[in-house]
Amino acid sequence: MDALFLLKKIVTPFFMPLSFILILLVAGLAIIGAGRKKHRTGKALLLLGTALLLLAGYGFITDRLAASLENRYPPLLHLDNVKKISDRVFIVVLGGGSNPDQQLPLPSQLTPESLSRLVEGVRLYRQLPGARLLLSGGAVFQDVPEALTLAETAMLLGARKEDIYMESKSLDTGDQAREIAAMIGKAPCILVTSAIHMPRSIALFRKQGLNPVPAPTNYLVMKRTHLHPRIFFPNALSLRKAEAAIHEYLGLLATNWR
Repeated sequence: MDALFLLKKIVTPFFMPLSFILILLVAGLAIIGAGRKKHRTGKALLLLGTALLLLAGYGFITDRLAASLENRYPPLLHLDNVKKISDRVFIVVLGGGSNPDQQLPLPSQLTPESLSRLVEGVRLYRQLPGARLLLSGGAVFQDVPEALTLAETAMLLGARKEDIYMESKSLDTGDQAREIAAMIGKAPCILVTSAIHMPRSIALFRKQGLNPVPAPTNYLVMKRTHLHPRIFFPNALSLRKAEAAIHEYLGLLATNWR
């Protein structure tokens, strides 16, 4: 496995909200416990950590942070324009994680992100006669490539084996863009991934000379039709949104830096 990829996977979690907040809180407690001279510094770190936890735990701010990414591309609900492009379009589904546990049914071996992306890919495949499914994901910290689990699950959902292509070498989104560009060349394609992941994915695919039609799915932020008591309390889902948004913004910075 590439050393730079491994380093990225080790370093990135330290910038995620929960890890960063815990570092602040532990550092504050350690400074206070070390002696009286630096009590103010320790209290300041505890106060900052608590404030960040509250901000990340409530959806008022994290929803806006995530929505700023998710709303850049609309969902692909109408396919009339896509049908005009080609009757042999590739529907590219980017994997979002898997756990190939043979004691579980195939859909349960995919993370919720991966399963949502695959279902959207199959939905488009069923509406576009002649379309081909290209399922992407390598073996990251596991033995079975994610693309294989995606392919087997796609067949359970009704996709034909002869319409399925696999990209099973990639370790991250940048790899996926490079490998897929090498596989399909200039062929028209639809790109299916989580809405929050779409801006970075589109940027990486365009760097490889592709111009995919975005088909975002797996939305973290959706319009509420009714007020729910849950919004008045901090929750893990808001932390998840903050983590996903920060991860994508860091990824966009890295993409634009190269």
